[in-house]
Amino acid sequence: MRKILFFIACLLLTVNALSAQDCKNYYYMLNNAEVEMTMFDAKGSAVAKNVYNVLSVSKEGAASVSDFTSTLKDVKGKTISSGKGKFKCDGGEIMIDMKMSLPSLPQLQDMKMESDGNAFLNYPAHLKEGQSLPDGAFEMSSNANGMDMTLQYKVTDRKVVGKEKVTTAGGSWDCYKITYNMSLSMKMMGMNIPVEMVAAEWFAPGFGVVKTETSKDGKLAGHMEITHVKK
Repeated sequence: MRKILFFIACLLLTVNALSAQDCKNYYYMLNNAEVEMTMFDAKGSAVAKNVYNVLSVSKEGAASVSDFTSTLKDVKGKTISSGKGKFKCDGGEIMIDMKMSLPSLPQLQDMKMESDGNAFLNYPAHLKEGQSLPDGAFEMSSNANGMDMTLQYKVTDRKVVGKEKVTTAGGSWDCYKITYNMSLSMKMMGMNIPVEMVAAEWFAPGFGVVKTETSKDGKLAGHMEITHVKK
């Protein structure tokens, strides 16, 4: 159960963190780009990798739209699951499809997912210290072997708290640090399983998210960071 919650937290953090000040420079807006993000547990050991491949970049009116796949792999490179995602950039504002990471969850892989439409998490074109960012919320229903399940999550109290330099195996960047609260709820068979976590992300203007981190009950649960980028 602890490992499942860690995977959920890391994948949701990926969805919550994607943003850029300049659409054309953001790595998820580059056709055929590949981004590898490695997940680490609380002890700093690598436990999995999420690889994103951009399939296409197109125009929807004034907005630029990117479609990409996400592939979750174990430390030996074996594929655990995969899914598809979308995000938009309009006038420098980034809009992320909040459900894009959910098919990558191993326990949701064989489930039929249904929702009323796309829910996006928005980022403004420019970031500055002390800035508050918009909240996000999403709900999705599913069914597996006749068992109904509802998944809800919320991202609240998003704040730009400062600037930090971050170095990973993928490079070195000057970043804005953004903190927020993450609430996840899974309802099934009359039971409700709530998870409350505190999260942080490091975003490099003109590039994208570099690192994410989650904590529960004041203790580090794990982190995820870029380990390879192919443009």
